[in-house]
Amino acid sequence: MLPLGISFFTFQQIAFLVDIRQGVIQRGPLSIYGVFVSFFPQLIAGPIVHYRDLAPQLARLKAPSSSAVRCGLLLLILGLAKKLMIADNLAPYVDHLYNTPASSIVAGDTLVAGWSYGLQLYFDFSGYADMAIGLALLFGIKLPENFASPYQASDIQTFWRRWHITLSRFLRDYLYVPLGGSKHGLPRHLFALFITMLLGGLWHGAGWQFLLWGGMHGALLAVMVLWRQFSQFRMPKTAGWLLTFCTVMLAWVPFRATSLEHTWSLYSGLTVWQWGALGELVNTLGQGAMSLRSPGLLIIVATLIVLVMPNSMAWVKQLNQPRHYFWQGVVAGGVLLVVMKAMQDLPSQAFLYFNF
Repeated sequence: MLPLGISFFTFQQIAFLVDIRQGVIQRGPLSIYGVFVSFFPQLIAGPIVHYRDLAPQLARLKAPSSSAVRCGLLLLILGLAKKLMIADNLAPYVDHLYNTPASSIVAGDTLVAGWSYGLQLYFDFSGYADMAIGLALLFGIKLPENFASPYQASDIQTFWRRWHITLSRFLRDYLYVPLGGSKHGLPRHLFALFITMLLGGLWHGAGWQFLLWGGMHGALLAVMVLWRQFSQFRMPKTAGWLLTFCTVMLAWVPFRATSLEHTWSLYSGLTVWQWGALGELVNTLGQGAMSLRSPGLLIIVATLIVLVMPNSMAWVKQLNQPRHYFWQGVVAGGVLLVVMKAMQDLPSQAFLYFNF
């Protein structure tokens, strides 16, 4: 068993040591460094914070403004809602899909397994990030944004600029660039991309399925580089989004699978075209009011939220205007009541990203 939060803690110390060595930052007082390495809201599961961003804020720390308190409380409540009302309700259904016997897995099962887990992971992890950023604002500390509507991305490169933004920047600055980046020719560029994503996958867990997930994303990024280099054809934005969305969701399968063999059994199901779980999802939606508590309806609603609605940070910025203060309070109060009810009714579910 490893200490809770060891991966994010380690990343921040690596960045600190490298920045010191390269002269990007200077050592500061031990007290500020101590708070930097132990600031609890983001210590467990991010966002990854750099000393150069947090130390100046700690040096001039003062009581939070009323705007910071309002935004912090709203983010905290929205994050709780994402976690309790969507991610935790999806969890039993996702577990059921990934516990399906290998011999009975069909294409519809694999498609829904990747889709539903992609939604569960997003609402779980982005919910934690919202809470961490909100808690920090209550102390007068501003943490970096970690998600920016990643499932609305129209290509895989844009997806990685919007998904777990602080991890993407860490991998870029401390792996991809030192490996050569895009400055030393196409072969070196492709090599740096693939190795960076491979190591990014390995960071999530010491299993072949995580290496496969990282390798898949590395290969997708490499294909995009080659496409832009050698082809004049540019895919329409809607088609690019659909292809990216489907590919990313299917790529989540090894991330959730328990082993490489489990991953293979799920992907093998794609060769057996039967509706399976996808057919059940369609059938429950056709049942009208009887489907209100079904996993299928929750998957559709969650998908619409990530594709149509603004993300939490954009929503908070929009509501943080004098003419919107009333509605900011209405949203925070209304969602909080629903969240408190959910906390009483639902069994406790651990945050998914605590596993990584």
